[in-house]
Amino acid sequence: MKLINRKLVYGLIGGLIIMAGLLYLVLKPTGNQEVKFKKANELIQIGNSHYTIAFNSTTGGIEYILDAKTKQNITGENRGGTLWWAFMDNDAPHNSLTDSKFSYNWSKKKDELALHYTGPVNVDVTVNFTANNRIYMQANVKNQTKDILKSFRFPYELKVTANQVVDGMLPMIPGARLASEFFEENISFDDQYPGVMFAAYVALKTKGSSLALYDLNTKPLATVNVGFSGQNDDPGKSGIIHNYKTWIEPEKSWKSPTIVMEIGGEYSDSIKSYRELNQIDKFPAISEKLGKDWPQYAQLPMLKLDISAQKEASWDTLKANVVDKLDYGSMLHLVGFQTGGHDENYPDFIPPDPQWGSPEALKTFIQAAKDKGNRIVPYTNFSWWGVNSSTLNTLPAASPLTEIAVKMVDTTNIKEDYGPHSGYVMNINDPFVTSRIADEHKKLLDAGMDGVFEDQWGIRNAPYVYNKSIPANTDPSNAYFEGVRNYFAASSSQKMYTEDGTDVLAEHTTGFMGTNYLWDKLGYRANTVLFTEYYPLVGMLERDKVMLYQHDLAKETMTDNKDMLRWNVAMGYNLSGDLFNGIDNDWIRLIQIFQKYVLANYGDAIVKDYKQLTPKQTLTDFGPYKVTANWDLDNAYVMSPELSLSPGGFDIASADSLVRAGSYSRYNGVDLDTGEHNLVEIRDEKQIRVFQPVGSDTSLKVKKIKAWTHVQASAFKADGTKIADIPVEENGEDIKFDYISKILEQQVAYVELINSTKLSEIKDVPFHKVKFELNLALKMPALSTSDATMQLPASLATDGDSFTYWESAKDIFPQTLSVNLGKMNKVSKITLKLPPKDDWATRDQEIQVQSSSDGVKYTELIPVKVYSFDPKVLNVVEIPFKPTETQYLQLIITNNTGWPAAQISEFEVR
Repeated sequence: MKLINRKLVYGLIGGLIIMAGLLYLVLKPTGNQEVKFKKANELIQIGNSHYTIAFNSTTGGIEYILDAKTKQNITGENRGGTLWWAFMDNDAPHNSLTDSKFSYNWSKKKDELALHYTGPVNVDVTVNFTANNRIYMQANVKNQTKDILKSFRFPYELKVTANQVVDGMLPMIPGARLASEFFEENISFDDQYPGVMFAAYVALKTKGSSLALYDLNTKPLATVNVGFSGQNDDPGKSGIIHNYKTWIEPEKSWKSPTIVMEIGGEYSDSIKSYRELNQIDKFPAISEKLGKDWPQYAQLPMLKLDISAQKEASWDTLKANVVDKLDYGSMLHLVGFQTGGHDENYPDFIPPDPQWGSPEALKTFIQAAKDKGNRIVPYTNFSWWGVNSSTLNTLPAASPLTEIAVKMVDTTNIKEDYGPHSGYVMNINDPFVTSRIADEHKKLLDAGMDGVFEDQWGIRNAPYVYNKSIPANTDPSNAYFEGVRNYFAASSSQKMYTEDGTDVLAEHTTGFMGTNYLWDKLGYRANTVLFTEYYPLVGMLERDKVMLYQHDLAKETMTDNKDMLRWNVAMGYNLSGDLFNGIDNDWIRLIQIFQKYVLANYGDAIVKDYKQLTPKQTLTDFGPYKVTANWDLDNAYVMSPELSLSPGGFDIASADSLVRAGSYSRYNGVDLDTGEHNLVEIRDEKQIRVFQPVGSDTSLKVKKIKAWTHVQASAFKADGTKIADIPVEENGEDIKFDYISKILEQQVAYVELINSTKLSEIKDVPFHKVKFELNLALKMPALSTSDATMQLPASLATDGDSFTYWESAKDIFPQTLSVNLGKMNKVSKITLKLPPKDDWATRDQEIQVQSSSDGVKYTELIPVKVYSFDPKVLNVVEIPFKPTETQYLQLIITNNTGWPAAQISEFEVR
C-alpha cells in the first residue's frame, strides 16, 4: 500500500480547523443570548434566567432588582432615585439626579449598559451582564470642580422592605448575621473596610431571595464603608450602604473597583464567589507557609504569658513555674516584657526590662520553652509608638516626628491614648519607620522568638495620610493600608500575626487574633450587639490561609468556659487561654488537649457550609469534620438515640469516625453521670484513648475496635506514665468503664484501651467515682453590701469560675454577701473559695452564716467563726451544717487578715 504523506494530511486538517473557526467568528451571534434588554415605561430592564434589574431611563437610578426564579423583588430603588452622590472636602454635594445631564447607551455585543452623567462631577458607569447570577458595575469619576472629592457613594443606598428581610450579613470578623429586627426597628450601622470590616462585602436575605454586594479588590485597595441604613424618610425601608472614601483632585479622575451584585444563593455561595473572584483562593495555604512546622503549630493553643502578672517573676522562675509544669506544648504569647511594661516604650522591646533578668536569661528561657515543644510569639505594637520610648526621644534630624507619624489634614499628627499610655500612629510608608521596625524584628528573632504578633494593623480603620512618604499610585485615602500591605509582604519570611484581620493580609500572615465578639462584650457595637448571631464567614473565606484565634490579650474571650469553647469550635477558631490563672487549671489542660488531638486534625480546613438545624442548633461543615453546636443553654439536644449534647454543648466528629469530642449528657447510648462532661475519644487500630480534662466522674461506653479480641484499660498521666490499670466490662462490641479524674491522688490525663487476648482481671480497686454534688448557687443572683469596683461585683461569686472574685469596699466591716437559690431547697453545706493561686497567700476571714425564706428576715445558721483559706489546699473552705430548708443564704464577713476587705471567689451551696 502507498503511504499517505502525514504532513500533508495534518496541514489539511489544520486548515479546515482554522476555516471553521473563522466561519464561527463571522456567523456567531453577538452578545449573550440569555441576556435580554427591554425599554418600557421609562424603565430599562435587563435580565437573564437569574434576575431582572431595572434602571430609570431618565435618571439612570436603579428602580428594582428582581429574582427571576421567585418572581419577587429583592430591592427597590436607590434612595431618592439617586444612583450616586459625591461629596467634596468642604462637604459640598453633587449627585446623579440634581446637577448632572444624563444619557445612556446599550451594547448588545458587549452586553453592557453605559450610563453617562455630565456636570460638575462627570461620572461614567458601566454595567456588565453575563449568563450567571452576577451583575458587574464600575464608575469612572472625573472631578471638574475646584475642590477635592473625598466621598463617592455608589451605588447609593439600594432600598429593601424591612419586613421582608430575613437577616443581613456584615463582615465583622468572623461574620455578623443581623436578625430581621435590626431592619424592622430602623437601626443603622456601617463601618470601614479595611478596618472594622474584614472584607468589602455586604449581603442580606429576603423572604424571596438574597443579594450580596461586594468589590473586586484593586491594588491599592479602595477604602469603603459598608452596612445598612434605616430610611427615616421612608418608614419600613432600609438601605444598603456602600460608600467610598476618595481623594480626587480637581481635573483628576478615579475609577472605582468593579462592584459585583450577586443575586440568589446562600451567604456561603457569595463569599465563595468573593474568594475566587478576588483570587484569595490563590493565596499560599497556611500549610505551605509553615511547611514542615505546620503540624506542630496546628497543635498549639495560644497561652498568654504576661510576665508582669506572674508572682515573683523572672525568666528563671517562668521556666520553673510555667514551662516545666505545662502538660503539653503551646504557643506562649509573651506580654509586658519590655521596659515600662505593656503599652509603654513601643517600638523598643529588646532588650527586655532588666527587672526580669538579662537578655541572656531571656534567650535561655526561650530555648528551654522550645525544647519542651512550645513556640514563642511575643506581643508587639509597631503601628503605635509610645511618647516615652527611647526611639521617639532620639529621632534623627532627617526623620522628625511630624513626618514619621500619620499626619492629618491640619498637619497635626494622630495621637492616641490608652488609659495612661500615650503614643502616635505611625506612617508605615516612611523609610525610617520600616527600617526601625526591621531592626526590632531582628532583635526579637535573634532572641529566639518564633514569630511576631503586631497589634492594630488588622483592625484599625485606615486613616487618611497627608505625609510626604506614601507609595506610588496612592493618595491620602488609600496610602495607609497600601503601606500595611507592602509591609506584611516584605515581612512574609517570618511568622506574622495581627489583631482581628483583613482579608488581603491573609496572603502573608500566619494568624489573625481577635473577633467582633469581644467588641460586643465590651459594648463597642451598641447598634448591632442585640441583633447579632455569629457566622463563620471568614472561615469560609480563608481558614485554609491563616490561623484564627480570639483576641490575644482579652480575658473576656479566653477559652475558660463552655460557652467560649462551643463558640470557637463552631466558628472554626483555635483555642486560647491566660496563664495568669496558673498552670494547675483544668481549662488550660482542656484547650491543650482539644487543640492537639482534635482541632489540629482539620486546622486548615475551610468552612464549607453553616446550617441552622433548628432555631438553637447549628452545623458547621469543615469537610473531614463536622461540628454540631447546641446554643440552648437550658436544654440538652438529642442528636440521635446514641448521642445527646448537654445544654450549651457541642459535638465534633470526623468523617472516618476515628475522632469524636464535645460536651455531652448522653454518649454512645449511655446517659452520663450528673455534671459536665467534656470528652475526647481518639481511635486507631492499636488503641482507644479517652480524655475528660473538665468534667465530673462518670461511667462511659465506647465501641471496641472490630479486630480486637478483648480489652485492657489503664489510666495515664499526661506524660504517658501509667497510674493504674482500671476495671473494664465487655458486652459484645461495647466496652464500659468508669472515668475517674483522680486516681491514687494523681490527675488522670486519659484512659487508654488496648487489645488483649483475654478478659481483664482487674476487679477490686481502691478508687471509685466521686459523686457530683450540684451547686445550687451556680449562676444564681448574688447581692453584696458593697463592691470594691464595678469589675468585682457580687455576681462573680456565683459565676462558677474560681479565678474571678467578689471584693467589698476597702476598710469597711462588716460586709454581707447573699445568694438567692430561686426556691426553697434542703441544703447542708457551703463551700467558699478564693482564687487557687499561690499569690493569694494564706488568710483568715471571720464569717457568720445566716439563712432566710424571704430574703428580708435572716436567722443565724452558723455563728461567727474564723475560716482559713490556704493556697496549699487550693484556697477552699467547706462549711457543713445540719440539713436546712431555705431559699436565701447570707455571709456576714467581719474581718480578713489578708486584705482589708471581704473577698470570695465562689459561694457554692449544696
